[in-house]
Amino acid sequence: MFKVLTGKEIGHLQTGLILSQIGGLLIVFTGLMLLLPSSSITVNGGPPVLILIGAGLIKILAPIMVGRGSKIAFWIVISLSILKLLECFVATLGNNPQFIWYIPVTGLIEVGVLIHMLSPKGRSELTALDSKETYDIFTPYEPK
Repeated sequence: MFKVLTGKEIGHLQTGLILSQIGGLLIVFTGLMLLLPSSSITVNGGPPVLILIGAGLIKILAPIMVGRGSKIAFWIVISLSILKLLECFVATLGNNPQFIWYIPVTGLIEVGVLIHMLSPKGRSELTALDSKETYDIFTPYEPK
């Protein structure tokens, strides 16, 4: 899909990181929607909503750190994806059948993250990041 859009193919690690950021955006939007007044969804606000927004922001920023070569951030992304996958099933247990859309919307994204990042090609791309230099966007380019 990205080859059609951008003209160049991206690897498994990049695909997993993009999907992780999309999942983080969904978490943040869900948290912000819970802050809005609603008659059908009642949340008292407080820590659960703030934790949801904070986890979403971490899920958005951690893939950037993975792209810079942080292996700790890689495992943070993996663990947050596993937790989100478990949470999407637990969140639908006590609710009515109208809430069943939550499983494919959030669960499939997290399955895609785990498949792409834990695949052998994704892991080899992660180890290849160590051999490349990390460029800062604020450092001007100097040709050699």
